[in-house]
Amino acid sequence: MTDFINDTIAAIITAPGIGAMGALRLSGPAAFAAAARVFRSKSGRDFEELGDYSLNYGGIYAGDSFLDQALLLKMKGPHSFTGEDVAELQCHGGPVVLGQLIETLTALPDLEIRPAQPGEFSQRAFLNGKMDLSQAEAVMELVSASNQKAAGLAAEQIEGALSCRIGQLKSRLLNLLASIEVDVDFPDEGLGDAAGAKSWIHQLKQILSDAAELLSAANLGKIYREGLRIVFYGRPNAGKSSLLNAVLQEPRAIVTPEPGTTRDTLEERILLKGIPLVLTDTAGIRETGSQAEQAGVDRARQMALKADLVLYIVDMQEGITAEDGALLQELDKARTLIVFNKMDLIEEDRVEAIPEAADWQCCRLSALDSQSLEILAKHIKGFFEGGKNYRQNQEILLNRRQEEALLKAKASLEAALAVLEKGWPEDMAAIDLKQAWSALGELTGETVQPALVEEIFSRFCLGK
Repeated sequence: MTDFINDTIAAIITAPGIGAMGALRLSGPAAFAAAARVFRSKSGRDFEELGDYSLNYGGIYAGDSFLDQALLLKMKGPHSFTGEDVAELQCHGGPVVLGQLIETLTALPDLEIRPAQPGEFSQRAFLNGKMDLSQAEAVMELVSASNQKAAGLAAEQIEGALSCRIGQLKSRLLNLLASIEVDVDFPDEGLGDAAGAKSWIHQLKQILSDAAELLSAANLGKIYREGLRIVFYGRPNAGKSSLLNAVLQEPRAIVTPEPGTTRDTLEERILLKGIPLVLTDTAGIRETGSQAEQAGVDRARQMALKADLVLYIVDMQEGITAEDGALLQELDKARTLIVFNKMDLIEEDRVEAIPEAADWQCCRLSALDSQSLEILAKHIKGFFEGGKNYRQNQEILLNRRQEEALLKAKASLEAALAVLEKGWPEDMAAIDLKQAWSALGELTGETVQPALVEEIFSRFCLGK
C-alpha cells in the first residue's frame, strides 16, 4: 500500500444503496483541511474553532453547491480509530450525494486526497498501535457474524480476549527462554534455574497444555462461525427428509412414499438453542441401478464422513435391519446419533419391545410431533456441550491464518520438550522456543511479514 505517513485517504463507510444515513471517513494529515473545504457549520464557527473531539451540525458543499445537511465527527489523532486525524461526514444515505462528496474531496488540487483501499483504515490502526493484528481481524469477524454468539466472541476479541491469552503464553515462554539462555551463557555462575531441566520441562508442559486448550477452544469458535455440520443419513424412506422439514418448520425437502426421492444433498442453516447448525439431507443409502441415484448415494457417504454429527435415521416400524447394521459400521460412533423415527406408527405396547442399538447414542421420536423435535434439539445441544473440548464461555474465534500460527508454535514447543527430555544440549531447545515465540507473535502481528499484513487487510471490505 501507499506511504502511510503522507497520504490522506477517504472512503464511504456505510453499505452501498439507499438508506436513512450514509457516512464518509477521512484519515490522515490532511483530513481536517479537506473536511473544512466541504463542511460548513450551522453555528457559523470556522472549522478550527470546532472541538478536537466533537460532533457538529451543518451542511456539505461541492464548491458553492449545497449537497446535503450533515453531521461532522471530528477526532484528533492519536486518539482516533486509526491513530491519525479523522473526520467523518454523516448525511442522508444515497449513492448520488456520497458519490459527489468523495469526487469533490479527491479532486481537491493541493491536498492529494485519495480513495482508501479495502481494509486500509484498520491497517492504519494496526500500524499505528491502536490494535494488534488479532483485534483488527476480529473487526471483520464482527461485521460478518451470522449469529449472536459469533458476534459476541468477535467483540470480545476486539477488546483483546485473544491478545491477552497469547500475551500470557509469550510472557511465560520468554521467562523460560531467558532461564535457559542464562544457564547456557553462564554455566558456572549459578544464575539460571536451580532445578535445571526438570523445572524447564515442567514449565514447558504447562505452556503446551495451555496452547492445546486454546486450539480446542478455537474448534468451538469455528462452530459458532461456520455452524455445526449435521447430516441426515440412513436407508430410503426412513424419514430423513420429513425430519429435516420438521426441524426447519417448512416443506423444504420433497417427501413421497417412493424410495429414492432424494437424489442429491440439500443444505439449510438454522439456529437451534443458540447453536448455529448446517443441516444436510442426503439420498437414502442402498444399491441402485440408477446412475443419478448412485451419484447421490456416493455424495451422501462423503457428507457423512465430513459431518460433525450424523443423525442416522431408522424406521421404528422395522428397527435396525442387517443393512442398517452394515451402514452403521462405516460411521464413527462418537459422532453418530441413531434416531428411531415414526414412533407415531408404533402401538404403545410395542414401543419398549423394540431394542435400541447397544453402545450407540439413541433417541426415539416422530417427525410429526413437535415435542419429539424438542427431544432431538436437546440431544444435539447435549452432543455439542458434551464434547471433550467444550468449555463454557471460553470459546475463541481463530481464523485459518491464526490457527496455522498456533499449530506452528505448538510444534516448536513439542520439539523443545523432546530436546529437554532426551537430555540434549539446552541451546537446541532454545532455538525451538524462539521459533515458538515468533509463531505466537504472528497471531498478534509483532513478527508477521509486511507483505502478509497487506494481504490480510486487502481481504477486508472497503471502508473498514
